[in-house]
Amino acid sequence: MAKITLNTSEIPEGKPKRVEIEGKGVLVARRSGKFYAIGDKCTHMGCSLSEGTLEGTVITCPCHGTKFNVTNGKVTVWVGKYPVLGRLTSFMKKDEPVYKATVEGEEITISD
Repeated sequence: MAKITLNTSEIPEGKPKRVEIEGKGVLVARRSGKFYAIGDKCTHMGCSLSEGTLEGTVITCPCHGTKFNVTNGKVTVWVGKYPVLGRLTSFMKKDEPVYKATVEGEEITISD
C-alpha cells in the first residue's frame, strides 16, 4: 500500500494541497475539520485541481470549470465554463479516484 504522512497543520481549512503518492498527484482538502483526498488531475484535460477553488466540499477545476465532490470524487458539473464543450466531451466524463485519509493526533496519512 502506497502512502504519505503529513502534519494536519499543512492542510489549512478550505485550502486544497497537492501531494504525490508514488508519482500520482493527490488533492488533500480539509472541510469542517474532516480530511478528504481525491485525484488531483482533472479527468477532462488533466489540469491540477489543487489550483482550483474549493467551495464547501466541491473543488472547481481552474481550466474549464469541471466540479468534483472531494468527499467521494464524483463529478458534479462537467466542463462548467463551456457547456457546449461539455456536451461534446461528455464521453470523457469520469470521477476522480478516492484515497483514504486517516488522522491520528496531529498526523494525517493518505493511502491508496
